[in-house]
Amino acid sequence: MPLMTGGHAVVKALRAEGVEVVFGLPGVQIMHIYDAFYDTPGIRVITARHEQTPVYMADGYARSTGKPGVALIVPGPGIYNAGAALATAYASSSPVLLISGHIDSAAIGKDFGALHEIVGQNEIMKPVVKWSDVVMRAKDIPDAVHRAMGQLQTGRPRPVELQIPPDVLAATVDLELPEPEGYPRLEAPATAIRAAADLLASAERPVLWAGGGVVLSGASEELTALAELLHAPVLMTQEGKGAISDRRPLAMGVMAYGWGPGSELVPQSDVMLAVGTRFGTYRPEVEALPGPGQKLINLNVDSTEQGKRFPSAVALIADAKAGLRQLLDALKGQPLKSAWPDAELARARAYLWERMRAKAPRQVSILEGIRQAIPDDGFVVPDVTYLGAWSALAYPVFKPRTYLTSSYMGTLGYAYPTALGVKAGNPDKAVVALCGDGGFMYALPELATAVQEGINVVAVVFNNHRYGASNRDQQLRFGGRTVGTELHTPDFVALARSFGALGINVPQLEDAPEGIRKALAAQRPTVVEVEMPPELDPPYYLQPRG
Repeated sequence: MPLMTGGHAVVKALRAEGVEVVFGLPGVQIMHIYDAFYDTPGIRVITARHEQTPVYMADGYARSTGKPGVALIVPGPGIYNAGAALATAYASSSPVLLISGHIDSAAIGKDFGALHEIVGQNEIMKPVVKWSDVVMRAKDIPDAVHRAMGQLQTGRPRPVELQIPPDVLAATVDLELPEPEGYPRLEAPATAIRAAADLLASAERPVLWAGGGVVLSGASEELTALAELLHAPVLMTQEGKGAISDRRPLAMGVMAYGWGPGSELVPQSDVMLAVGTRFGTYRPEVEALPGPGQKLINLNVDSTEQGKRFPSAVALIADAKAGLRQLLDALKGQPLKSAWPDAELARARAYLWERMRAKAPRQVSILEGIRQAIPDDGFVVPDVTYLGAWSALAYPVFKPRTYLTSSYMGTLGYAYPTALGVKAGNPDKAVVALCGDGGFMYALPELATAVQEGINVVAVVFNNHRYGASNRDQQLRFGGRTVGTELHTPDFVALARSFGALGINVPQLEDAPEGIRKALAAQRPTVVEVEMPPELDPPYYLQPRG
């Protein structure tokens, strides 16, 4: 290889690993990387307006495409600003690589007050990354990038981080780039697979519990095949939406906010196969699982999830796709005892919708309309807003990777920048962010990014002029003593137009689906402002029991 700077080594190493898009925000410590983008074809650079949002964009890109997402920021305040987005990617098991600058290598740890200096910077992100490294020599950059990519593509796909001082990026070196690798999927031991297959074959009422690991692994086909082989109902977490198409009769919907059909099906099950889940989101009906006579098979690539919530009869430490393939092979030709009556499964599936329509008819009707307005392969990214929360239950998903939540982090302001990353990775697909007026303001400047880069995301802003969940909390739990939850909001339509985006006003909530249709047809960055009645409740205030 010819002589190159450390900055060129970063960019060439990323390109060698197949990276096509980098989301970033420039600054003095990382300018040698930006200079290298100038004469390295093949990587699109998308510049954000706040250091939090490139990581959200990389997260959306990664989860929607299955490819690693890459973000690039400055050290110090850049790292702190990126923290919430990186924590969200960590909670969502998203394969994101964050590359940040540092101060000059000779000054690290000296506390001289260098620009953007934070003593112990490499420790800050450790709680929200799977792996990190500080690269102190330019010749080590290609290997560090290669190892980072390996971490993203093996085991549980959580974020990783590289920090590189500016003098290292400026140094000139003669180096070779390592060859990209193929990473085999982790398989479970044959003895464990046999034990799990025997349990499933003998189960009279097996249940499958699908988490986000099914979607991230690309295992939806295998999960669906296993469910149909066993004639077993499939319950999903919010991150697992799309693991099986909601059009399939065995898809029982999402276990969220106490609403899912688990309260009818789980107590009757004798064997549960849980795949790629942490059992961690608001499901009181499974707090006692496994009950007397129930056995749990826990398939998870992360060994630390075994036994964390519930004891396992069989622990399968494997990639979801690989492990499900193994189970399918092991069950071929075996006599199966599964005996769920079709009528009983149909009743459990219908009962969820009956309860929702009885408790929240407007919310359910609106989301049914939104589903009809968006193509089957279109993407929805919900924020922490009423309709976003209801979408976990009442928005059917037909394709994997097309519904992206902020997982247990519940990060306000997540939806719009994440949707921009989704659209950057899927330019020919419809992408809709469901936002509240409070959350949309977090990343409002990214309208400029959308217009500049031609990223045609539709942002639906449900405007109730307040931080709705907190305001409703004050109304219901604190006797209407409202403090700090009512908001002055701008004219979002006029604001969108000032950025060069399209703005559409929807005065009636019921007309939101038609507003989305118009926005998608325009194929422009668009804000659809929908007037939202303040008295509607989110699903966690209407939790059914039994």
